[in-house]
Amino acid sequence: MSDPPSGKDNDRGAPGPVEAVREGRAHPGDVGARPVAAATVVLLRPGPDGLEVLLTRRPATMVFAPDIHVFPGGRVDPGDGLPDHPLAGGLTPERAAQRLAGTLPPLEAFAHHVAAVRETLEETGIRVAALDLVPLSRWVTPPSLARRFDVRFFAVQVPAGTEVVLASSEVSSVQWVMPGLALEAARVGALALLAPTLVTLEQLAACADMTAVSDAFRPGPAMSPPTIGPSDRGVSKIDQRWAGGIAGRAAPGWLVGERELVLVNAADPTGVTSAVVDEVIAARGAKLVGIALTGLRPQQHAGVELYAAGRGLPVVAGQGAARMAPYPVVELEAGDTVPYGDLTLTSVAPPIPADGALDYLVRGDRRLPPDGFESAPVD
Repeated sequence: MSDPPSGKDNDRGAPGPVEAVREGRAHPGDVGARPVAAATVVLLRPGPDGLEVLLTRRPATMVFAPDIHVFPGGRVDPGDGLPDHPLAGGLTPERAAQRLAGTLPPLEAFAHHVAAVRETLEETGIRVAALDLVPLSRWVTPPSLARRFDVRFFAVQVPAGTEVVLASSEVSSVQWVMPGLALEAARVGALALLAPTLVTLEQLAACADMTAVSDAFRPGPAMSPPTIGPSDRGVSKIDQRWAGGIAGRAAPGWLVGERELVLVNAADPTGVTSAVVDEVIAARGAKLVGIALTGLRPQQHAGVELYAAGRGLPVVAGQGAARMAPYPVVELEAGDTVPYGDLTLTSVAPPIPADGALDYLVRGDRRLPPDGFESAPVD
């Protein structure tokens, strides 16, 4: 098993790993620029204590995400969509579309699979088969950032003992590490991770084998558009889609307020739910002023960057959130009031303590999440 990554602020006084991630995600660009299609591969291998994941470190000279640990991947090239591509390995466009739950047209789905195989080979020298890829999730860069990507994540298991054959110029170092150890390294500030990488590791941490991985990321039935209920004393429930970036998964969120609204939990990192939220807010003549989190599970915070990095909105969560979240967050204690919005949100201790966890009382009597626990994904 690989040792957990280590690292400190450098001697020149540069920001540490977590601060570097936050700074690198906060520079706005051309608003509304079309995201570039891309594919990312989570390489997994059996280790003595469980599955290990390959993390590659990008050189400090890279324009995008310098000195950050990522999974191999890159943009989809025009040639990746050729049906007779030599890296397709028997995969057909129709089968590729089925694997992605019909969320992309066949040729686009096929091109994403081929790009995943090609990028893995180019960046690591490791050859994987398109038919062995397990679709995981989708992540879309916020519209206000300079470089935008619409990324499909895949996983594939390689044999025990597999090592990188030849790293590309986009890789300064590599290491295999168990997802839980990588998260612990991020928690102590020793490992810089972008939000998609962090959340994917959170989702993988409990997976003992590839069967568990397939089950954890299996598409859900919630393929219809997200919905937002009517305001009930200033609270509207959101039935979010793409929870944790997984197709067909749903998770609850809430809009709290009359004219200055707070979004409680942001599950969807694709922009599908946030687009509906924007429509509803505009129809009410209101505005979104901040985010409040009930915790740092994927179905609670995967979509936060659309608002924090994308729009510069403030985020609050419970104690311990600041050392994990790849976006600025203000920690509250039980009894504190959320410092924005036009309805009073008071933080209260959750029934099960965890990093970043809080519940909230609206107007002092209505608890979010209801009954003091996070609702299960609505599948």
